[in-house]
Amino acid sequence: MSTYQDTARLHLLLQHKRPADAEQEARRLLLDDPENAYVQTLLALALMEQDRLPEAQETAHRAIAADPEYSFAYYVLSATLQRQHELPAAQQAVEEALALDPLEADYHHVLGLIRFQRGQLQGALRAAEAGLATDPTHVDCLGLRARCLARLGRRDEAQADLDEALRQSPGDAGTYADLGWVALERGRAQEAAVHFREALRLKPTLEYAREGLVAALKARFWVYNWFYRFMVWTQNLGSGAQRGLFIGLFLLSRLVPVLLPLYLALVYMSWFAEPIFNSLLRLNRYGRHALSEEDTRNSNHFLGLLLAAAAVLGAGYFTHTGALTMLGMVGLGLLFPLVGTQRQWRPVRRQQSRWAGMALAVVGVAAALLTGLGLPLGGPLFGVFLFGTLGYVWFFALRG
Repeated sequence: MSTYQDTARLHLLLQHKRPADAEQEARRLLLDDPENAYVQTLLALALMEQDRLPEAQETAHRAIAADPEYSFAYYVLSATLQRQHELPAAQQAVEEALALDPLEADYHHVLGLIRFQRGQLQGALRAAEAGLATDPTHVDCLGLRARCLARLGRRDEAQADLDEALRQSPGDAGTYADLGWVALERGRAQEAAVHFREALRLKPTLEYAREGLVAALKARFWVYNWFYRFMVWTQNLGSGAQRGLFIGLFLLSRLVPVLLPLYLALVYMSWFAEPIFNSLLRLNRYGRHALSEEDTRNSNHFLGLLLAAAAVLGAGYFTHTGALTMLGMVGLGLLFPLVGTQRQWRPVRRQQSRWAGMALAVVGVAAALLTGLGLPLGGPLFGVFLFGTLGYVWFFALRG
């Protein structure tokens, strides 16, 4: 049976950011007490901090099976699902936690955060206010309410909440990050960058602030700033309305051809804004350090394919070689499945996108080879590639 001293040591290891040691300690305790839901839940936390998310999720489920009335296990399960971008399942898990313990402000904050990420602003605001009803000094709920109010246009109230959060906890990195996001959504990129840097000074590992700093640095480019604010506006519409908006814009561009360039600009920005501006940030002394390893790796892949396709396209144009021109166009078209695969979080969808991209690459390269050999099938096969690429864009854009 685990003693208080044993579990206290395990909790201390997690507090001091030693998840590998915490995992080892938890597994040792579970040898003698395998049905201990508390230890199982702390083990799930240790695994989550090591980014072993499927294992953490499975362990949280085992904790729930051991004690279905243990609300904290549902809370941890929700956290593992959030990190895997399984937001509907994460919301369901934290709602289970709240059903068991409706007075826990942290649970209300997580529920509100998930709703905010899903574009459910009114629901997020209600969750933040419910958390503050149980704990009026909860700085995370104050920050979340401020972000909701700012998006709803109630900026004075949002600022009052953030001022109160800073008064309650002057050194809270999350509050400075919230200040940054509110400033960014109001188009104040330089002010936002100052807040995000302060948040990272207080807590260098705060991913929420690092992502904000990257967004703020990119927002210094007026094109990205305009596009970011447009995307923030569309996020408030909900996923169904977003799809309806883009389908409506497409139909409108067909009826009013002068709007077609605007529609195409939105399409290209929605696919390529992140890799393009992440690549530009690598020229900035702050930006190159703010980007994550994954951002940099994705930028390398994007730039590699873009430059190779442009070089082949240029060679085909100057040498009047149809096969090379076609191959360069294939390379540019493959940027869609490349970026589409990079931004898929769910493993199943990422694999689907990867296979779709490989199929398009085979068809496109085959079309260029047949054209180079002078065979008549090259042109029709290239048409299949173009329609396949268009189908990929529509399919994955509408799926979200």
